Amino acid sequence: MLLWRRKCVAECRRHARAPPAGQPSPSHRRRRRLSVLAAWAHHLDDDATSSGEERPSCAPPGEVFRRRDCAPGEITRRRSFAPSLGSAGVVRTLQRLERKPAIAFAYFKDTESIGFRHDLATYTEIIRVLSHKGQGRMLFSLFREILLQADGGGGGPEIVPLMDQLRRTCTTSYALLFATNSLITTCTSCCSAPDTIGLFGDLFRLGIVPSVLTCNILLKFAAESGDSEIVVSAYDQIKLFGLTLDAHSLGLITWSLFREKKADKAFQVWAEMIEMGVKPDINAYSSFIAGLCDCGKIDLAYAILQEISREGVQVEPIAYNMVMDGLSKEMRLQEVEMLLEDKTRQGFTPDIYGYSYLIRSYGKAGNLLKVLDHYQAMVSHGFETNCHIASYLLQCFTKLGMTSEVTEHFQKLRDSGLNVDGVLYNIAIYAYCKLGNMDEAVKLLREMKAEGLTPDRIHYTCVIKGYCLKGDVPNARQAFEVMLKANVKPDVVTYNILASGFCKNGLVTEVFHLLDHMADQGLEPNSLTYGIIIDGFCRSDNLSEAEVLFNIVEEKGIDHIEVLYSSMVCGYLHSGWTDHAYMLFLRVAKQGKFVDHFSCSKLMNDLCRDGNAQGASTVCSMMLENNVIPDVISYSKLISAYCQTGDMHNACLWFHDMVQRGLSVDVIVYTVLMNGYCKVGQMEEACKLFDQMINLGIKPDVIAYTVLLDGHLKEYLQRCWQGVSKERRIYLLRAKQNMLLSSMKKMEIEPDVPFYTVLIDGQCKADFLEEARGRFDELLQKGLTPDQYVYTALISGYCSQGEIEKAQDLFEEMVDRGIKPDVLTFSVLNQKTLRERQYQ
Repeated sequence: MLLWRRKCVAECRRHARAPPAGQPSPSHRRRRRLSVLAAWAHHLDDDATSSGEERPSCAPPGEVFRRRDCAPGEITRRRSFAPSLGSAGVVRTLQRLERKPAIAFAYFKDTESIGFRHDLATYTEIIRVLSHKGQGRMLFSLFREILLQADGGGGGPEIVPLMDQLRRTCTTSYALLFATNSLITTCTSCCSAPDTIGLFGDLFRLGIVPSVLTCNILLKFAAESGDSEIVVSAYDQIKLFGLTLDAHSLGLITWSLFREKKADKAFQVWAEMIEMGVKPDINAYSSFIAGLCDCGKIDLAYAILQEISREGVQVEPIAYNMVMDGLSKEMRLQEVEMLLEDKTRQGFTPDIYGYSYLIRSYGKAGNLLKVLDHYQAMVSHGFETNCHIASYLLQCFTKLGMTSEVTEHFQKLRDSGLNVDGVLYNIAIYAYCKLGNMDEAVKLLREMKAEGLTPDRIHYTCVIKGYCLKGDVPNARQAFEVMLKANVKPDVVTYNILASGFCKNGLVTEVFHLLDHMADQGLEPNSLTYGIIIDGFCRSDNLSEAEVLFNIVEEKGIDHIEVLYSSMVCGYLHSGWTDHAYMLFLRVAKQGKFVDHFSCSKLMNDLCRDGNAQGASTVCSMMLENNVIPDVISYSKLISAYCQTGDMHNACLWFHDMVQRGLSVDVIVYTVLMNGYCKVGQMEEACKLFDQMINLGIKPDVIAYTVLLDGHLKEYLQRCWQGVSKERRIYLLRAKQNMLLSSMKKMEIEPDVPFYTVLIDGQCKADFLEEARGRFDELLQKGLTPDQYVYTALISGYCSQGEIEKAQDLFEEMVDRGIKPDVLTFSVLNQKTLRERQYQ
């Protein structure tokens, strides 16, 4: 029997090796060989069913199966053979072929090709056979066919009942696990992520638990969908059934969330999985910290990095670098320095990135000492300077206005052999232009070309700006032409700089030609371009040309026309035409447009200067209606303008409005308001403001004390005191003067010349002449230089007491000191001298 079976197998193989007439490909020959063996397996099973023995039929296998391109009669013969097959027989045959999964799978497919309709049992058995032998490719093909039939309504088995049947009949857990893993893997190639996750949940509910590897395949597939909600849904399915994942799973989920900037959800998942027993590895920690940094959660990333460092957990150097980069961008540079030291203590070799972050950020802060310290530390560790770090260093010098140092260090870097890039050349060119050394700037431009670097728009624009700052318009124009010949296309910034240079030099025609050239280049002048030109015309006293251009552009219309209006308002103000600026402001406001904050502030200041407090008040009100809050200086000017006119009601209204809007009210505003009250004789209100200022923690200055001192003196001279005796008035004035002097001493505020002037004047009017002279000598002892006002006050005091000789001596002393007397000084001295002579 055994010998006969071997002969039969040999015959089948011979038939399988016999090539057909058409010389099929090797893959076709392999399929034919498997088909023949499958046919033999079928007859083996058929004979065993009829006789009870495993004996094959004597019918040659080649007579049972023909090629797919056989004659129609043969096709009928094949189909007529299908009814002899039964589900139980196919299952038994598959069971007998368990050790030969490839033949079993070929048999399964061939029975299907002759018209046999597989049922749940046969599908279950072939899946079991293939899973038991780990035939992933065949399972993939089979599952893919089943899934596609289900989607297309092809009559295949439903996958969930099929897996349930496999679960009940499979005798080994390995086969069930392998089948489950293969099924999920197949779904990732032909199903959507939500459908795969749904099937995953159905398998769980059947009690089929896939491996962690399969879970990771599912999570990766969900992550590739680009929707973090799908990933979280898969994670929830896994978590629902209590399956413990690994570090790779953790990374897949958090990475998907970080990609969509859902850092809070990523941290929640991280905490949950850690609590479930997942132990992150180096990659998981590093990617998690990097994700937090990408989402701007620097504090959280820094805290986690510190915690795991204390626990001795190693992370990749990139995690340290990303946290240091984030901290440095927030200018938390001391923490960056500490982290750099901690990184070294963890055993990592210092790299150039940490030093680069510190040099960059300290450079932005203008802390040159720190920049140089870290630069030297970097060099001492053997790191060579690159172009980026060199640019940070030079930019720091530029920020601090150390232009000469920029050129000096640039030369040192170039001489050291550093491969200088275009950025460094641009910094150096800018420095030479700022120094007015255009020869060196142009020399560097040529050197760039010699080094194989192509100057770009920024380099040429920098040179053009340098020439314009020097007023060298011909060379600026020449540099522009060189730029065009080099096929470097200028942008709007280049044209704006050149237009500004033309305007400052009064080249009106050149400006209009430049606008035409912009149009020829396909560039449309924007509102900023016209604004610069209008401002330049006004500054060069070409107001009429500015108005012409303004009217043309306004009529034509342009985007962001508010820039144009702002430039014209500032142009009028620069030319001294405050009324025109105010009328234009009102017209624009009625059209529903608004000029910028700077123009409004300048308009308010000029209106206040001209005494038009009501106009300034209107501008301020319109600013507030447009949610633009004036600055402290503008409020101060407005309050001062009302105080100058004695309108303390409106002055107080704007003062309270300023306070209510949360602006920082300083000593200047209080002093302006106190001075207003003093001028209208309301000393009690002025003193209340002074006390309020001190109670708010605002330290008064010498000007505030001078205002109060002058106010008390005016109060002494007011008519309302005429009913009080002179002795009483003198006593009150002296008491208030001493009180202010005592308060100044307590506040450690030194009197200045104006304060001494008011004090000496008051003491002279109160007939304390000797005390006034003592204050004058005190002024000289402190090294202060008296002016004509101090001398005039004391000369007036001497004259009022009839001491003309002392007054004349003081006048001669004043002239000897080189202090030129004013009209008031001559008036006081001549008047008193004349009276004295008339009296005599």
